[in-house]
Amino acid sequence: MYDALEARLHDVFWDAGGECAEMPLIEAFLRQFPGTALELGCGSGRLLLPLLEKGYMVEGLDNSQDMLGLCRQRAGQHEPVLHHAEMASFQTGSTYAAIAVPAFTLQLLPYADVRKVFANIRGHLHAGGGLYLSTFIPWAEITGELDEGTWFLDHEARLDDGKAAQCHTKFHIRRMAQELVRDHRYELRDVDGGLLEKSTSTHRLTWFWPRELKELLAASGFQVERVTGDFSTDGTLDEDSQIITIVAKRCEDG
Repeated sequence: MYDALEARLHDVFWDAGGECAEMPLIEAFLRQFPGTALELGCGSGRLLLPLLEKGYMVEGLDNSQDMLGLCRQRAGQHEPVLHHAEMASFQTGSTYAAIAVPAFTLQLLPYADVRKVFANIRGHLHAGGGLYLSTFIPWAEITGELDEGTWFLDHEARLDDGKAAQCHTKFHIRRMAQELVRDHRYELRDVDGGLLEKSTSTHRLTWFWPRELKELLAASGFQVERVTGDFSTDGTLDEDSQIITIVAKRCEDG
């Protein structure tokens, strides 16, 4: 999913945004469903490693070897249990008290694969185990606030060694299919502006309306516990929410 340069810069741009607003919700979820957890789409460990540092028992799974390699490099004293696999077909040989799909990872899947992923997650959860997921609604693209087909500066950050990282993006939107196709151009430049590395990638993102997610989860054997918007910790969700967070519980068989 991510090549070497994109993998390295991915967390640089996330970290430039400041403290992770999602972390308090993930920690509350892990406290609600204590025991060994699994993070799907763990990437380079941006969330996984701080959780291990705080004492949570979390394994990680990702389909990018580059990302998992970075996670191992950054693990320090920790020795995270990592799995290289796809979300729709992974088999870890274990079951978990909780499985988290944070950071909008679910949206990298085609719509047709979502039920397969939920079924696979359910099969890896203890009875009564918990599922956490976050998705976003691309309102700026849907409403035309951003110009379709035009490159724009999406992210930029200055590295500790003075190098400059940038990501330019253009998109195409299929509103009826609820699909956003994003082309990314990553560049790393030296202190004088000279180009050192570049890479390109394309990601297809699916977005979901809250009622859709609740219906998909119910059909997959989950009971939705709560739905919140924009990483709110007070349960707020309104018509303008961009980020949707759901906590669900595996229903008992039968």
